[in-house]
Amino acid sequence: MQMRIFWLRMLSAVVLLPLLGGCKSNLSGPTKVGSSNHVEFQGEGKVGLAGDATIALYKQGTVGVVVGWEHFFRTVDDFSVRIQNHIYRGAVKFNVDLLSEPSAKTITKATLNYTIKNGVRPLNKRFSELCTVKLLLAKDEWRGMPEVEIAKAPDTISGDPYKNGLPEKPMGSAVSIDVTDAVKAWATGTKKNFGFVFVSSTEEKGLIKNNDKCWTLLGEFTLRVHYSKQ
Repeated sequence: MQMRIFWLRMLSAVVLLPLLGGCKSNLSGPTKVGSSNHVEFQGEGKVGLAGDATIALYKQGTVGVVVGWEHFFRTVDDFSVRIQNHIYRGAVKFNVDLLSEPSAKTITKATLNYTIKNGVRPLNKRFSELCTVKLLLAKDEWRGMPEVEIAKAPDTISGDPYKNGLPEKPMGSAVSIDVTDAVKAWATGTKKNFGFVFVSSTEEKGLIKNNDKCWTLLGEFTLRVHYSKQ
């Protein structure tokens, strides 16, 4: 009986091996990351308008992005005030050219992975990562902080709507997002690859008179693609 079970298992393995042999997985890091910084202010020059979020971003180096917003409001004297409003978007791009090269490949699944590194939550939110709630598909080529200086950072990084309601997890958590359809479109050439854009819970513009903030620092980006060769 034991010998029969052994040979049945061996036969199952022989049948499965050809099927599994065609399935492969590719894990890659980003070719570019960056953040935009929309700034509105009153009562001071633009020099020195670095919020807490941009400081945290530059401390991490060139491997992360910041997403969210910061408001700063202070009365200087009876006649003047200082107001700042920062809105941040973060973007990341991966090279998927390998998936377009011969021989033909069928993408079965693709996941965008990242870690919630740091952040500050507003008073009415439970998790700081709630500051990052939307994922867009970038529309154009872009550059951002910290590759460029704060003063030269783009006002925004534009994108088309893709996913809402990104996962809510505590600080330090790893997050995975299914991006199979986007990667398929890039690999087949039906859509040009400009990368992904992370957007915050709100992007309210204007001189806002409060000291609230909500920003999240994301890092450790990877793109894992499962595919089979035809």
